[in-house]
Amino acid sequence: MGIIVRKANNEDFFKTFREMQRDVDSVFDSFLSGKRERGMQFMVPKVDVYGSEKEYVFEFELPGFNKEDVKVNVENNVLTVSGQIKQEKSEDEKNYHVSERNYGAFKRQFTLPEDIDLEQISAKFENGILELKVQKKEEEKKQSLDIQID
Repeated sequence: MGIIVRKANNEDFFKTFREMQRDVDSVFDSFLSGKRERGMQFMVPKVDVYGSEKEYVFEFELPGFNKEDVKVNVENNVLTVSGQIKQEKSEDEKNYHVSERNYGAFKRQFTLPEDIDLEQISAKFENGILELKVQKKEEEKKQSLDIQID
């Protein structure tokens, strides 16, 4: 990423401001969309998280990945999903005009609530979607007792 230098146009301050805003927006757009800049690859896979009374479900969108490219780990109640997809190199280098495929690494982390059962986590990878199901611990049945105050 380079430094943006711009000379202010005293005659049309708002035009200069709009141009600066467009330049800053393009930097953030390229970061969030995963575009390469000087060999760097930013990947932020999309994820949906939802739950029910019995479980939490994480659905990661990972197009182009195989299940062998992805690693899932839970340590100290932090769920970590990471992966890497490498660009295939061939002997005959192609002269690309446009290349929009994503290559690189990602790492997403989520702090899990205390009510999860670490022994009951399942993962399924199908059609570019990684689905993690994290079961909640069964609630201990609380006995209630009314105490009479004398």
